[in-house]
Amino acid sequence: MALLAWIVANVALGQSTNVTPVTPMVPVTGVAAVVNTHVITIQSVDQFASRAVEAARRQFALRPEQFLQRRQEIMRDSLEQLIERYLILDEFTSSGFNLPESIINDVVNSQIREEFLDRSTLMKTLRRAGETYEDYRNDQRDAFIIMQMTLKNVNQNVFISPRKIERYYEENTNKFNLGESAKIRMIVIDKSKHARGEPQKIGEEIEAKLKAGADFAKLADEFSDDARRIKGGDRGWIENKDSDLRPELRSFVFSSTPGTVSGVIDLDGAVFIVKVEERKAAGMRSITDVRDEVELALKNLEKERLRKQWIARLRKKSFVAYY
Repeated sequence: MALLAWIVANVALGQSTNVTPVTPMVPVTGVAAVVNTHVITIQSVDQFASRAVEAARRQFALRPEQFLQRRQEIMRDSLEQLIERYLILDEFTSSGFNLPESIINDVVNSQIREEFLDRSTLMKTLRRAGETYEDYRNDQRDAFIIMQMTLKNVNQNVFISPRKIERYYEENTNKFNLGESAKIRMIVIDKSKHARGEPQKIGEEIEAKLKAGADFAKLADEFSDDARRIKGGDRGWIENKDSDLRPELRSFVFSSTPGTVSGVIDLDGAVFIVKVEERKAAGMRSITDVRDEVELALKNLEKERLRKQWIARLRKKSFVAYY
């Protein structure tokens, strides 16, 4: 409380509070940073970073040193995001803007429909997380304000010249190397969803139908047990070097000519039938093929640069202290 009182007093007197970082006047237990009159606790940073940390824990389960390094990066990034959050929200307030309750209601209701379908499901989710509806409402309000303030202060109509696109392509040719690739469809019969021996029989039935001229996509929609059944088993383009296909399936795909359909491939956990629709040799993607992709990437980089400039201006007129 003493620290906050000191901050408020200095702001009120018009004294400079742009100190980054500063030595706290009094010991503050569990504080990660202070932004104007907002205290960011270590606990709040932990909570904000929890999902990313858990994902990293799974990713580096067998490499604890790399996990610890990644966790430190996540915590630093999370703290910076929370600082920027308060800087933007304070700018909204100090600029005299106001957000009508009706707009907040629309934002919250729209988000509930998109994420949870209904309010009942939302409330159950919040209870499991130990949060209240008011917490959720405030989070949605803040997120909406941050989005609108960013749109207002960071130019979204960024122009990237054709020459800049070409220069980026020429300087980053390694990013556009395309390995040997194939376009495939796949039918997956999950053994855990069927009685013993049944997946093999289903696979043989599908194989017979295919030999009789049945459409692969329609059979995938009818028989396949994976989520891509609704797309006729379409897996799109996969690269040989980066494919996450099982070795047995990858071996078939990249040794087959377009139009080839495998027999029943019986592996641990599932039975597979694969169709190779197209093949492409390794090579470099042309600038024509990647122009839109490069332009979008450069626009995003430029918008991020402008956003950082804006945040730097907000920091310059604010009090930000790390502990």
